[in-house]
Amino acid sequence: MFLDEAADLCRECHRLAPFCNFNGNTFAALARSLVDTLKLKADQAHVIRSLLGHVVAGTASDVEAKELREFSRSLTVGRLKKR
Repeated sequence: MFLDEAADLCRECHRLAPFCNFNGNTFAALARSLVDTLKLKADQAHVIRSLLGHVVAGTASDVEAKELREFSRSLTVGRLKKR
């Protein structure tokens, strides 16, 4: 699964609102934690974590979503490892 696909899945789960409180925080935190599995520089990881949070919350612009998709597809590893 690509990083942007994982963010989309988290956004969809957030919209389902399975919990009484903190749906956005829960699913944004899950998406942001995926960045730790990637070998990114600290400043780049910070930007991607922030962008993932916006995508999950549904506040990212179309340009930001496109940037995340392009970044996700450009990763050397390409896909997140399944565990």
